[in-house]
Amino acid sequence: MVSFGSACFLSFSVLCFRDILCVVPHAQIKGNVENFLKLTPWNWKHLNTAFKVDSPVSVDISLISRYRLTGGKHKYQNLRKRDCASILKIIPSTRGRNGVYTVYPDMKTKKSVYCDMTTGGGGWMVIQRRIDGTENFYRTWKEYKVGFGRADGEYWLGNEVIHKLTTRRRQELRVDLQNFSGQKAYAKYSTFSLGSESYKYRLTANGYSGTAGNSLEYHNGRPFSTRDQDNDSWKNSCAVNRKAGWWFGDCDNSDLNGIYHKSAVKTWACVLWYKFGNVNRSMKHARMMIRPSS
Repeated sequence: MVSFGSACFLSFSVLCFRDILCVVPHAQIKGNVENFLKLTPWNWKHLNTAFKVDSPVSVDISLISRYRLTGGKHKYQNLRKRDCASILKIIPSTRGRNGVYTVYPDMKTKKSVYCDMTTGGGGWMVIQRRIDGTENFYRTWKEYKVGFGRADGEYWLGNEVIHKLTTRRRQELRVDLQNFSGQKAYAKYSTFSLGSESYKYRLTANGYSGTAGNSLEYHNGRPFSTRDQDNDSWKNSCAVNRKAGWWFGDCDNSDLNGIYHKSAVKTWACVLWYKFGNVNRSMKHARMMIRPSS
């Protein structure tokens, strides 16, 4: 028996069908169940709906919906999706359903990513996110290459995956920011890509628009640096000084992988986007996400 939420059960019979019994405390759950069924490898049909009343002491009324699932292959089964935009295109019912999805960036390697299926039409794949400081971003070259963190929390997708995605097909980048005063802003780039590892994952970010200011302009064309691989133009190491991996110059106008502070600290060593307010003050939330250009 498998649980669907708090009161929905799937029972298996010896015949070639499955029945789902849903005891629904309110009408919204029925819609949630059907949205879930659209993503399963079964063909399904709503059979009937009935009321159930229990009144030993007080009166409890539940709505019971029954579904039948047949064993034919669902049209989405075994389809590997390269990115969030592909998921949205193949399964339109995911529009508006932000969350963690499984993608195959090179059609071989499995990756869990957070998909924004709402903003600007959806289809955005989050490649970086800072929300609470739970993840350590002072990492090695190898760790930034393969990625780290959790897709449902703070994470870096991985330079190698980002390189493959952005060179196989033209991508746009969106950066969403929120400061500790609650103000929000965004920066959008019509062209975004990373070079290969042999080119030190060099950044290309052009075609700015938005409200946050173009804090990537200074970093455009620069290689990536980490604490154990210094590729910046400063006499010392920006990565060590800022405790982060980024496309540093001498040193930065932005650094979304910097030290996370619990308040609006004024420092260069922080989750930084200088052009948002023209001040080196730490951000509360930040994320970078990409999708194929239209």
